[in-house]
Amino acid sequence: MSKRDEEANGMKRYLVKCTGIFMAAMCVSILTSCSQKEAADGERILEMETVITKDITDESTMSGADSENETVEEPLEEVTPPSKKEVEDARGKVFEGMTEEDIERLKENIKIANQRMESAYLNDNIFKKLSDPEHLYWNYFDLKGEIQVGWAYYGSNEERQEILEREELTMDEFYLKYGEPSMDYNRFDADNFVALIEDMMLGIQDETLVKDMEQLIENTKNAKETHEVEYVDRIYKILHDMDYFLFRYGPEDVGKYVKDASLIGKYYGTLTIYRKE
Repeated sequence: MSKRDEEANGMKRYLVKCTGIFMAAMCVSILTSCSQKEAADGERILEMETVITKDITDESTMSGADSENETVEEPLEEVTPPSKKEVEDARGKVFEGMTEEDIERLKENIKIANQRMESAYLNDNIFKKLSDPEHLYWNYFDLKGEIQVGWAYYGSNEERQEILEREELTMDEFYLKYGEPSMDYNRFDADNFVALIEDMMLGIQDETLVKDMEQLIENTKNAKETHEVEYVDRIYKILHDMDYFLFRYGPEDVGKYVKDASLIGKYYGTLTIYRKE
């Protein structure tokens, strides 16, 4: 093997490694990861994984950060957001009867879930990908273990286009012939996300918050069953509203850390407690 071939193979191995690192960092960027920890009474409870990379958790990289990604499709139109006082009053109501431990666990898990979905929304164009019910990204909902989430091609765009035209291939045919699978290890699928929500609901006393958590469960189950992106869209907006306009007040708690707080300031009208009968 020539020195040039060795260098090319070395670069290819490096790119494969980088791709794996990136996907591992995303770690189920749609649903978010969960882990298990021992409860005081010996039972095992599901809890959101908090050990994640800085580029996902750092507030300065979320909501409104500059991106060279393709234009992101807007999930849903916003409505007039509740004021800071309304958020504080609502927060006190929905947390009535809960222990401090349950409150902090709920707030942290929803925060992480929202951040992960928001990162995937801003940086990975998940709504465009999941608009195709056959897209491999749906494996995050459907499967546990080693999953394929896409295809990789290490040539240039010009080379790819030349091959497509010369051999008259569709994009699927091209990747099957020349591409390499992009793999990730998915520890938890949609069923585990549902189990996490159900577990956290055990400590909730407020009926309005229970209804919103039930909507998360229903939409997650429907997303897995139908592969319709509208259900993922609903999951996203519930997590967004719950994090930024109930458990925190996003415009102040997060807005000061980002260049453009327009996304944080949006309210999608999903929360039951603010609805007027």
